[in-house]
Amino acid sequence: MASKYYDSLTEDEQDFCILLIEGNEPFVGNAVKCYAETVGKREGISEDDPFIGHYVRELLSRDNINGYIKDLNTSVDNEAETEIMRAYLKAKLKKIIDECTVASYTDRRGNPLSPAPLRSVANHSIQTMISLTPGLKKGADGNSDDDDDKDKGVTFNVIVPDKPVKTKEQIALEESLVKKQ
Repeated sequence: MASKYYDSLTEDEQDFCILLIEGNEPFVGNAVKCYAETVGKREGISEDDPFIGHYVRELLSRDNINGYIKDLNTSVDNEAETEIMRAYLKAKLKKIIDECTVASYTDRRGNPLSPAPLRSVANHSIQTMISLTPGLKKGADGNSDDDDDKDKGVTFNVIVPDKPVKTKEQIALEESLVKKQ
């Protein structure tokens, strides 16, 4: 679909709009990154420029830029975009699940932390993955399990206290008390 705004934009402005709407990560939806990559390169403006936000707002306030962005949004096949986004989110969720199921962390003193919060993140990721995957949501009889058990879940908040770390003075004091007895 040809946009009536296309010819009123420079090539850099067209690229900015296309990158903003149809670009890949980290550009899609990030106007500052898109500006720095397109218009900013020609004008010598980087993401670190303190005025880049102003330049982006100025560009986005133009009617022909807004019109072209709206035309790009309507030209994208929503069903295909939804499937692409679903696949992207599922890949990210798989990565989160894999990391959270095997990762172990320590606090700043080197004491191991409870894996419960990571398991919770993995569990929520799995639930989200199930909701994104048709066929996994329904039971064998074809009825959705989510509707029946929606409010029957139990949430556990586990707080594991840190083991107190004894200082050298406390250890020496305890040893001296043991020797006196």
